[in-house]
Amino acid sequence: MTGVAFFVFFSLLFHALRRLPLPHRAMPFSPAHAIRQRVPLGLDSPSSADVLIDATALDTGHRDRGIGRYVHGLVQAMGALEPLPEAALLRLHPDASPRLLKTSNNAQGPSDGDLATPFPTWTLRRPRTTHLGRFLANELRLARELRRSGARLYHATEPWSAPVGAGFKTVITCHDLIPLQFPEHYMGKGHRYWQVYHRYMRLRDRWRQLDHIIAISEATASELKQRLKVSPERITVVPNGIDHAHFKPATPDAIEDLKQRFNLSGPLALYLGGYDFRKNTALLIRALAELPSSTELTLVLAGGGNEETRASHDALARKLGQAHRLRWPGFVDDRDLPALYGAADFFVYPSLAEGFGLQALEAMACGCPVIASNRSSLPEVVGDAALLANPGSAYGWGVSMSALLKDQALRARLREAGLQRAQSFSWERCARETAALYERLLSSQP
Repeated sequence: MTGVAFFVFFSLLFHALRRLPLPHRAMPFSPAHAIRQRVPLGLDSPSSADVLIDATALDTGHRDRGIGRYVHGLVQAMGALEPLPEAALLRLHPDASPRLLKTSNNAQGPSDGDLATPFPTWTLRRPRTTHLGRFLANELRLARELRRSGARLYHATEPWSAPVGAGFKTVITCHDLIPLQFPEHYMGKGHRYWQVYHRYMRLRDRWRQLDHIIAISEATASELKQRLKVSPERITVVPNGIDHAHFKPATPDAIEDLKQRFNLSGPLALYLGGYDFRKNTALLIRALAELPSSTELTLVLAGGGNEETRASHDALARKLGQAHRLRWPGFVDDRDLPALYGAADFFVYPSLAEGFGLQALEAMACGCPVIASNRSSLPEVVGDAALLANPGSAYGWGVSMSALLKDQALRARLREAGLQRAQSFSWERCARETAALYERLLSSQP
């Protein structure tokens, strides 16, 4: 059997298995049952939590990425709500039983020293199978264990963990649909392309069966409606938040210390994030070439990226005579980010597509003026507190960068506007609106 035929066979088998009737017991209906005072969750009373929240991103490579930040911020803030939502967390553990087990009375796991909540934690072992087998096993086993747990609603915080089954409702958070926006860059070629394509078609079919979808921005909601044909009434926009206790203007001493450690001086333009196609970071180097040669400006390219990425950017910079302007500090610890934002004269974010654009919000919260792309979710996040530029125009970005360098009053105005704008986004707001959605879904008839 060829690889494609094997894949199609198991896809058809998976869909057939999911259509089988599944046993379930009736759950008592109570509109107030979704939110109540804290009730401990134990093995002998598995139905004491109405909502099971997928926190497995904290146990995978997503931990330090956007999804991990979302889960951490949401769960931490939800644990401080009054009244406390009746919820439990789902985690992954390599040595746990293949069944759901209560492991603690809070969310702290082996690598979660900074996360503590009042919610019970349930762990589920990772299946030790092939990639396709893992996908099918996760779907079938998770649906089974959800029915066993007694939860009436499952919140999937990433797109590939959204089982649909009798006995519980499912809500998922959609962060973006970027692979569908740029398939030639994110869906591979040949056999790999068709694998990813069929995976997204399964995703589309599954999401049409979900009870509700949380979109983290209006731009993401629009993509859901246009690309997956999800009806608007099944989408609720709940914006991401930000940790204001951490992301705030750094002290002058902290900024000076960071500059010395990273050997930074003079006027600085900062980029922080990934370096895949949609991030459009090569445009920043072309924008530098639009500045007068006498302009003093260093472009700090921080965050992810590999040797190939750096080599291609350095080659472009040499070609355009801008190599002397680049600095590559690499990964920057979260503890240093406020000082890094504070050290920059402005932050640049030329992305072609973002589900939200958290780094732009972090920069504003730290008092750093922002130039952002005028596409996707970024205009709705930064509002009128940043300069917007066409991500297809290096000249336009050069003009905006030059304007901020020359105009101290403009930088001061954007700094104050950014600080004020950032205050409207919080994890407390995100958690409260998410908990309200839980209550609404649990209060509605199936």
